[in-house]
Amino acid sequence: MLESPPMEAIRDFIEWISTDTINATATLAPYGLLGLAGLYVLWLLIGYLRVSQLSIREESMARETLALPRADDGRVEAPRGVPYCPVDGLQYPAGARFCTRCEADLVVACANCGTSIQAADESCYHCGTRATMALPALH
Repeated sequence: MLESPPMEAIRDFIEWISTDTINATATLAPYGLLGLAGLYVLWLLIGYLRVSQLSIREESMARETLALPRADDGRVEAPRGVPYCPVDGLQYPAGARFCTRCEADLVVACANCGTSIQAADESCYHCGTRATMALPALH
């Protein structure tokens, strides 16, 4: 029995699907699983390195933190240009980005206009001052 060209093309396509794609999948699947396992190990490694660096920074910054006074309404009263944690009320040295106790983002009052901004921000959104931190005193 002679098959028509469309039927022959359909049969060839079904044979291709049943043999070649399964072979390709069987070949590539282990590499995909290895790649996912590699990404997981990399994620664990980066997480470990981050935590180990946090503990190093925490030890050095724990000595440099200072408890700030609070106002009657509970707000933290910090000087301009000094990073502080609004949750814990701790003052941190210049360059700190987050609280070592509660991991909250640190806040700093702009040294120029006093607007509260994130310590990680490069400039004040209110006045545009790029140096939002107070300059350290020279000895």
